[in-house]
Amino acid sequence: MRRITITCLTLVAAALLVIPATAGAQTSKAPAPQITRVQPMRISVGGTLTITGRNFKPKRGKNTVIFRAGSGRTAFAKPVRATRRKLVLRVPAAVARLLNVRDSRQRPTRLALRVLAGSFSKFTPRRLSPVVTGVGGTDGPGGGDGGGTPDVCNDDADHDNDLLPNSLELAIGTDPCLADTDNDQMSDGWEYWSAKDLNVKAVPYPGKKPFPNALDPSDGGPAGATFSNIDFDGDGLTTLEEYRAWRYTGSSFVEAKTGGTDLESPLGYSDGTKFSRAGEAPGVPAWQSAAFGLAPPAQPFPATFNLWGDAAWHDDERDADGDGLSNWLESARGPGRASYWTGFWKVPSRAIEPWAKEAYCGERPGTFEERPFADLDLADRDVDGDTLLDGEDDQDNDDVTNITELYEVVYDLDGNGNGAWCGKAAGAIPTISFGGADRAINPFNPCAPDPASRTCPPYIPFE
Repeated sequence: MRRITITCLTLVAAALLVIPATAGAQTSKAPAPQITRVQPMRISVGGTLTITGRNFKPKRGKNTVIFRAGSGRTAFAKPVRATRRKLVLRVPAAVARLLNVRDSRQRPTRLALRVLAGSFSKFTPRRLSPVVTGVGGTDGPGGGDGGGTPDVCNDDADHDNDLLPNSLELAIGTDPCLADTDNDQMSDGWEYWSAKDLNVKAVPYPGKKPFPNALDPSDGGPAGATFSNIDFDGDGLTTLEEYRAWRYTGSSFVEAKTGGTDLESPLGYSDGTKFSRAGEAPGVPAWQSAAFGLAPPAQPFPATFNLWGDAAWHDDERDADGDGLSNWLESARGPGRASYWTGFWKVPSRAIEPWAKEAYCGERPGTFEERPFADLDLADRDVDGDTLLDGEDDQDNDDVTNITELYEVVYDLDGNGNGAWCGKAAGAIPTISFGGADRAINPFNPCAPDPASRTCPPYIPFE
């Protein structure tokens, strides 16, 4: 009898354990949120939007509203108030990134909405997708596309800290919520002041060209780009390179230089003048050679930076990253890029064939493609990460420093005269005094100037 009783109790306990699991399995999944109404259907960035529907979360932090442009780009917002049937939110500054741009101005753009409240709602159809305008636009039917007094991004005189007051941004069409309205990697204020420099301090209008333009994405570069192809002030540095130099050197802005007609800029680097800081001599680089038992560069600084031989310091002569190489030498178009040398040796006055094809008086200084090399960068003082500054370093590992080989392209740094070389006219081929003779240099060829360097291959491919 005892055995039967114990068995019965065991079965009852097992049944009790099964019941909750079975009950849970029968519980239906919470219904997805649904949007049934959006007010107003025309709303500016910073305006208040009300979304009506069902199955929202009563705690506002449990809801997320998603804005989606036709391109698929999205922005997110949290409501300021929430019930199960209504969400109230401010359209965030991030939504301005989704607006279409035409004729250098943000245009009203229809954006689809979606709510995440435990699960996702469907994106709204066109009839429930509001038209969004830029900051300062008028909400409701017939609203404008911007220009009024904003009720968002106006907590101080320059909300986005881009060197432009909110009121000025509204007047010229840039967005006081966004430091970079046209998303070209350069801040609105930097482009505005560069444009003033180019126009000799005259006020530019960003809706027109040509100058660095805070409403024109083409003068910078898409996300991930390292340079653009535009150089407004003609100093050999592209717009984006000068912006990067400005940021790298601390984003200097001297308000006292915003007026007058002199060529100096309020910006530390500007693409509106070649002389952003004409009176400031570059400093002596902090050489790291001694830590490796090497002698530091023998060239005098700052004198070596002086590419033009005059008293004023041009932006291309200066050294943003402090590595001993003037900005132009490390620019996208300068000799600090391996691609520069392919074109350099094709110029008729020099006409040197690639290293593997032909020798010249026992030397082979032409383009060398047997192994890759790191390109230099005016906003990176140590591109290969070995702690040596790029000036004292040696891109082609031939034990001749970058300073020695790169500056020789611009002027006769070592004073050997750069006379005629192997039948080429005097001055056509950059050379240095090496091993008792003048030899051609190439910072991306380990066989020039020394054919017997530690990394020059002794085996030459078939010519």
